[in-house]
Amino acid sequence: MSGSEMQREFERASEGERFMGERVSRDPESVQLLARALDAAPAPFAITLGSTHSLAFANRSLRRLVAAARVGVPIGDVLLPESVARLASLLDRAFHERLAVQEQFLGRLRWAAGPWNCSIWPLLRSGSDPEGLVIELRSATHAERNAALQLEIAERLLLSGLREAEAADAAHASRERTEFLLDAGRRLGQSLDEGETRGALAELALPALGAWCIVDVIEADGTVTRLAMIHPDPEKREWVRELARDWVPRPGDAFGAPVVMRNAQPVVTTVEHPDLGEALATSAHNAENLRLLGELGIGPLLTVPLVSHGKLLGAVTFVSGQRDRTYTTDEIELAEGLAARGAEALHGARLYGEALQLRDRADAASRTRMRFLGNIGHEIRTPLTAIGGYAQLIEMGIHGPVTDAQRKALERIRLNQEHLLVLITDILNFVRAGLTPTVAAEAVPVADAVRRALELLEELAAGKGVRYRNEVTDPGVVADADPDRVQQILLNLTSNAVKFSHEEGVITVRCAADQETVRISVTDTGVGIPPDKIESVFEPFVQVDPRGGTEGGVGLGLAISRDLARAMDGQLTVESEPGVGSCFTLTLPRHKGQGP
Repeated sequence: MSGSEMQREFERASEGERFMGERVSRDPESVQLLARALDAAPAPFAITLGSTHSLAFANRSLRRLVAAARVGVPIGDVLLPESVARLASLLDRAFHERLAVQEQFLGRLRWAAGPWNCSIWPLLRSGSDPEGLVIELRSATHAERNAALQLEIAERLLLSGLREAEAADAAHASRERTEFLLDAGRRLGQSLDEGETRGALAELALPALGAWCIVDVIEADGTVTRLAMIHPDPEKREWVRELARDWVPRPGDAFGAPVVMRNAQPVVTTVEHPDLGEALATSAHNAENLRLLGELGIGPLLTVPLVSHGKLLGAVTFVSGQRDRTYTTDEIELAEGLAARGAEALHGARLYGEALQLRDRADAASRTRMRFLGNIGHEIRTPLTAIGGYAQLIEMGIHGPVTDAQRKALERIRLNQEHLLVLITDILNFVRAGLTPTVAAEAVPVADAVRRALELLEELAAGKGVRYRNEVTDPGVVADADPDRVQQILLNLTSNAVKFSHEEGVITVRCAADQETVRISVTDTGVGIPPDKIESVFEPFVQVDPRGGTEGGVGLGLAISRDLARAMDGQLTVESEPGVGSCFTLTLPRHKGQGP
């Protein structure tokens, strides 16, 4: 070392000794004496004061080793080993437990090379807490370094093994919870019958608790029903049945539906023994119920709400058979998952029950309409038959001469009378059982069928100011069908076209044919049909009028017409655009032997 370097080292040491001396002179006498004794020691020594382990003294060896040694700074900040937590643990243990800690591996220091050991002694006064600590540092030997390294590796391996075991246990528990919830979901979803679903709810239980449960269901009218309870112990089931006879929930109960109706959150109720706790005694409602609950063995209660689609349906209260246990977070989450599946099953069963009730009401209304149509059909047949008979008598000249014009009018009366009789017969068949209508199969010239239908429509169209165009003129187009049924369908389609057309509207009848089929279309310029109502127009008792009104009828015409078309191996379809109009197309087989 050069002369200048020696001079700087002397000045630095003198300054440090003077600074430390001033600080130690203000400390307790015991600390002053100890500092004087340790200052010349060859090993690095330090003295700390208080539970914060603030540095009060560093001897010459430590000041040479650690340049940052300053009075008042926590010694952990000065030494800064590889593991601050290790040093802090050693200091706290020596200070609070008043124990000496010797030859503990410390690790690397911030200002010194190589690993170090440390020993720590508390500065004790009789009958008082330690004033501080004395700390000795010693450079670790090669063997100590190896032993410390081996210990650190073993600790890390052990910690890794513990973490892996914990992860495996968590995965196993998660798998068991998932399998349990899946099985519960299957059992709850086996039936859509609400009664069976309620029975499955009453058998819910948490597997880890050996527990049974109490299920409360909030009915549609707001009342609360306590379902039958099932206990896992066969010897106690008679007590459960006896308890279930008159034990019903009441407002103010500490568990069950009343508590979740106040706050739809899981609630844990701790029940003390032997008096079963004030909460249970109040909720039992009478001494007999309280006695039966005592016989069943009541532990802590966990109440979770049954909530589906934001609606509170009831509550499940799990009853532990172990009086001194508590519910873990995992068990509460499992209970919530179980309750969620129960709520979904109950919600689905209720929706299914409501759907069945709606179907029954719809069926009852349909039967009422059918009976009405059947009765009115029978009533109408008699006067229609009389109309036909009297028209025939007039046409025969019994009541005087008949002109050609009158004869033509009587013919139209007769045709309409026959058409109405056929229509009523079809309605009666439809009412009786939806029987497939009887049809014949013969050659039907399409042009003739269209002409006859439009003739019957003439007065109805003229009365509303609707024009019609008959573009079916080819006499060679012949369908294989029943002529009366074809006329019935065409009359229904054309009368509907008039009914839903605006004044000055136009109805056009066209025909197209290929080798296999004949297609007769009736197009109007009326109100049209909304896209979502296209298929429903063929359903019985359905009338679609975008204007929101009605043009009369019972909504059977198109339903019967499609059934007739299908009975003749044909089809009736529609295309429509609201505000533009509709086009109904009757497709029939082409008569054999014809071609395009």
